[in-house]
Amino acid sequence: MKEKVDLHRQEKENFLKLASHLPPEKKDLFLRVFEIFLETEEHVTPEVFQQILKEKGLSLKEEDIIEALELFCKLGFAQRKDFLGKPPVYEHRHLGEHHDHLICTKCGRIQEFFLPQLEALQDEIAKQYGFKPLDHRLEIYGLCAECQATRAKPALPLTLVSAGEKVRVERFLGGTQALSRLAAMGITAGEVLEVINNCGPIIVSVKDARLAIGQGLAQKILVTPLD
Repeated sequence: MKEKVDLHRQEKENFLKLASHLPPEKKDLFLRVFEIFLETEEHVTPEVFQQILKEKGLSLKEEDIIEALELFCKLGFAQRKDFLGKPPVYEHRHLGEHHDHLICTKCGRIQEFFLPQLEALQDEIAKQYGFKPLDHRLEIYGLCAECQATRAKPALPLTLVSAGEKVRVERFLGGTQALSRLAAMGITAGEVLEVINNCGPIIVSVKDARLAIGQGLAQKILVTPLD
């Protein structure tokens, strides 16, 4: 705890030196925002951070919050992350530290991780190609343990499957007309599908072909995720 307090004090002192060019009023305001940002351990969007500030008794417009967060990035205290399909988020940037991310496509949870063996492998690959790495980012998209647990059922509608997942068709709901339409598309029990996009008509890959399935019809296709 003492190390954390000392680090925050050091960061604030460093911030005041680097932000000396700001008008006094703005510098004092952004220092207060910076202090609250240091206390925030999660990845935050400007909207989420606005609520955190409000709970701390500081009400600011979203554009002012974005200005502050971008300043923190410019001065090297924060970094902006643009994860696939998600609004930009901001996190602390600790000097000399690096981590990668696991992103749940269902609930949006972001989990940080660091694996020395992986870092060493990346350096070795760069060395083999005579490449000098300056920075890198590794983002793994999938489903977190909690989201997987909530879907632990024998079968679920295709509409609930996330983009990038592979599933096996188990059975169908509906009458003979729906079954005939699906059979004509090449979708039969036991077939393996890969969901490419699940926004609007669901785009799936089956037998090296891409198919568009309406939400209503997709609701009648019961599948199980492949491990």
